[in-house]
Amino acid sequence: MKNLSFPGLPRILVVDDEEGVREGLRTLLQQEGLHVETATTAEDAVRRTTSRAFDVVLLDLHLPGSDGLSILGRIRRGSMPADVVVLTGYGTVANTVEAMRKGATDVIEKPFSTDRILSVLRRCLETRQLKNELVWLHERVRGLTATELVGLSSAIKEVQARIDQVAHAPDTTVLITGQSGTGKELVARCIHERSSRRHGPFVALNCAALTESLLEAELFGYESGAFTGANREGKDGLFAVAAGGTLFLDEIGEMQLSLQAKLLRVLQERTFRRVGGVNDIPADVRIVASTNRDLRQMVQQGRFREDLYYRLNVMSVTVPPLAQRSEDIPLLSHFFLDLIGKQMGKSLSGFTEEAMETLCEYQWPGNVRELRNAIEHACIVCPSGMIDEAHLPSFTGGTLDGSDQLERGQFVADTQDRSIRAIESQLVSKVLEDTNWNISKAAAILGINRTTLYNKIRVYSLGQRPGRDKVIV
Repeated sequence: MKNLSFPGLPRILVVDDEEGVREGLRTLLQQEGLHVETATTAEDAVRRTTSRAFDVVLLDLHLPGSDGLSILGRIRRGSMPADVVVLTGYGTVANTVEAMRKGATDVIEKPFSTDRILSVLRRCLETRQLKNELVWLHERVRGLTATELVGLSSAIKEVQARIDQVAHAPDTTVLITGQSGTGKELVARCIHERSSRRHGPFVALNCAALTESLLEAELFGYESGAFTGANREGKDGLFAVAAGGTLFLDEIGEMQLSLQAKLLRVLQERTFRRVGGVNDIPADVRIVASTNRDLRQMVQQGRFREDLYYRLNVMSVTVPPLAQRSEDIPLLSHFFLDLIGKQMGKSLSGFTEEAMETLCEYQWPGNVRELRNAIEHACIVCPSGMIDEAHLPSFTGGTLDGSDQLERGQFVADTQDRSIRAIESQLVSKVLEDTNWNISKAAAILGINRTTLYNKIRVYSLGQRPGRDKVIV
């Protein structure tokens, strides 16, 4: 249990009037790295749980004075009540039903084995860890804004640090690079919001969406009669509209060479002319450009002006693909769930463990945009409650080919115990190992669904994926 990520040691209270049971459990659990306290009576147990919080209470039913059932409800009060595991030497159906009705997590009959106690405790603590992380994620999501980069990974922290550097130079041009769907426009908005230009407008234009002539008119504006169909009064371009603020030129690599020369002049002279005009107009804007292309290679190919490239690339920000910041997927998923759920007027509380595991295993070639679309799909399909694996788009489960199947004769049971239980445990363990704990692939190879596989992992105490310090929620 030492690998569970708790703030401090998990706190366990053992309530039993038998000294041998009490002290035996104390020694066992302390060896597992847990903080253990003991109580001999029901009154002492209530006093201790009232004065401080415990994660799990091991409660004997038969105690001096009041019995365990009579205090079970009282020791489970609070916003995060302790999990209560009932210990009894007189196991009856009536006692078990009554204990579970009052909120007990499990019932263990005496005499019990070490493995049984540790298995139940691990399940309780892992569940509490999931709940703690879910609470933290919800609190973090509530504090996020629409113009904040969501994530705690080292990769996204580097981007945030770069944004802070750029924000202090409000006139410097910035080039944002990265794959489609990584959030380049969001980075541009962050730069704007953190700079002294934040009180001015943020204007975005997709350079790939317009023809060369329309793009020129959109950028610089035009005079009356500048071309056929021009407005009689003329029109302000985006350089004028964005005065005092930021002009974001998305997909700058799609701009034609002739228009690149005119943009270069604006960056050099800090002035521009309307189409059909003769007067220079001051350009009080910061230019932030973005591209998913390799502009340096385009320069070598003669498809992008070298002088413009160096003018744009005074400061650069590279946005990493989602596959390089997969630890941010839970936070991003909850952020989109909260945002989209409110827009749809749905009460959606989170994701099941299987759903989040699926989201974290998928490679997301479409990056954050694809993740957002998948969450929107799930919000539409799920009526209420928690998003389950079945609510996610089918592509997130991945596809299998013949290379994922076990070769004939590859598995050999290595145990003297030839029971079906022992052989199945080894087989499940072997498949998990061979698939590097890819739950989707392992479940497909075994011919079972993911939920059944998770249950077998718990039943056979196979642990969790190597290298994962925390249970993902």
